[in-house]
Amino acid sequence: MAPLLPAICILLATWLLMWLAQGIPTLCALANPCPAPDVRVAPAMLFGGLMLVPAAALVLISRSGPSWAWARRLFYIVLVGLAVIGLGAVLFSGGFTVPFVKVA
Repeated sequence: MAPLLPAICILLATWLLMWLAQGIPTLCALANPCPAPDVRVAPAMLFGGLMLVPAAALVLISRSGPSWAWARRLFYIVLVGLAVIGLGAVLFSGGFTVPFVKVA
C-alpha cells in the first residue's frame, strides 16, 4: 500500500483542484466574447479521466518485484505530467482572472 499512497494523493489532489477551479470567475476581453460558464468542465473531465490510466497501472504493478521499478517510475512521471498539464488546461481555458474590487 505504501507505493500507492503518493499516486492516490496526486490523483485526489488534482481532482480537487480541478473541481475548485470550476468556480473561478473569468475575465472577458473587450475584443473577444466571454467564454461559456462551463468552459473548464471539458478539460477537467478529459485530464481527470486520462489520469486514471497511469493510476490503474500503478495499482496493477504495485505488488510486483523490483524488476518493475522502471515501469513504476514511468507511470509516476506520466501521472504527474498529466496532472500539471491538466491543471494548466483547466485554469487557462477560461481566460485569466483578475479580482477587481468594486468601488461603490
